[in-house]
Amino acid sequence: MDGTARPPDVGEIVSLVAEFHRSSSQRLHLVPSENSMGLAARMPFLTDALFRYCFATDGENTAWPGNLVLADIEQAARTGLGELFAAQHVNIKSISGLNCMAVAVSSLAEPGGALLSIPEPDGGHAATRFMAERLGLRHHGLPYDRRSFGMDVERLADLCRGLSGPKLIYLDQFMCLFPHDLAAIRDAVGPDTLIHYDGSHVMGLIAGDQFQDPLTEGADSLGGSTHKSFPGPHKGLLLTNSETIAAGFDEHAGHWVSHPHPADIASLAITTAEMLRTAGSYAARTVANAQRLGQRLSELGFAVCAADRGFTRSHQLWIDIADLMDPGRASGALLQAGIIVNAIEIPYLPAGAGLRLGVQEVTRLGLNINEMDEIAEMFADVLIRRRDSTVVRSRVGALLGRYRRDDEERVVEEVLAAAARAAARG
Repeated sequence: MDGTARPPDVGEIVSLVAEFHRSSSQRLHLVPSENSMGLAARMPFLTDALFRYCFATDGENTAWPGNLVLADIEQAARTGLGELFAAQHVNIKSISGLNCMAVAVSSLAEPGGALLSIPEPDGGHAATRFMAERLGLRHHGLPYDRRSFGMDVERLADLCRGLSGPKLIYLDQFMCLFPHDLAAIRDAVGPDTLIHYDGSHVMGLIAGDQFQDPLTEGADSLGGSTHKSFPGPHKGLLLTNSETIAAGFDEHAGHWVSHPHPADIASLAITTAEMLRTAGSYAARTVANAQRLGQRLSELGFAVCAADRGFTRSHQLWIDIADLMDPGRASGALLQAGIIVNAIEIPYLPAGAGLRLGVQEVTRLGLNINEMDEIAEMFADVLIRRRDSTVVRSRVGALLGRYRRDDEERVVEEVLAAAARAAARG
């Protein structure tokens, strides 16, 4: 910033927030790492829960008194998540997916031991190797079979036999189309090696009995963020059926997280209560929508990855767009038409980058397979037929208008207007 420039005042910043909200709400969001929340789950962020401490105990905490209701809300979130994921132990201290990774790795891995995670070129998270090495662990890439989109379990067994000391398998795939064969991975590594499944991207599908069930298929623990296919706030959770692992999570979370943010927990509790009613239908519709969108995009001439395997079993789709357009340019053209996608490095593509799509948010809004056909036609109009983006943008607006929750939007507009009035009063 220019040192002579005047910093914006409160009113100007409120106006920027309002501008972003109004433009964003008119767009079709197809980013796999995002989701939307209803009014009930957004409500806690306007209450006192946003800025109060709550260190839950069995009774009134005299250092931070008066917050027993917040402790009840935290217990409601843990109870609901335990039922949703069939987990006996639930930790929701982590404030993000990466914070959750830090708690899990520091708790599960032994000092000087080995951590094996999915390499970045195969869709693994970039932070895992860095975190492992900074914590003094020996990091190894898991052997991945790109032809089957799965682990090469024979090579994995050989790798583990050659490693000394304790080992942690950390399954951290953020570019994910298909489930892991957890039973085969468990057989390959043996009963004494810990397996942690980072389900950040597919947590909502797991909750709805889609994709897979890590805790019953061979993983010792499950964790990740709660704002991707799981439609909650930016938060992290850790789940296990092992008392020993649970005690470790509680201990390490107490050192990695100073406070778990009660408003986030309240929002997560509300989302969890909603998911207890809707997770099955939502997750099934999400997978069906992703497969339908992949099929229709392929029929229209797009090179959709894994076409020979049905495109996907998750909420994600990958498009090799390089023969039609540079991925960054394609993302920009779609933005002009009111459609938001990732232009990102995609595993196994010769050109490197492609387009990554996720249908979880539009599914939550109520869109079904017929609307996936409409979206595919919009993609073709922008990227193949090169039609005027303003025409496509009007179609995006019409599509969203059929599913917009006008009563909730009016409340948000009233809040924005009240904030603007408060800023004007100074």
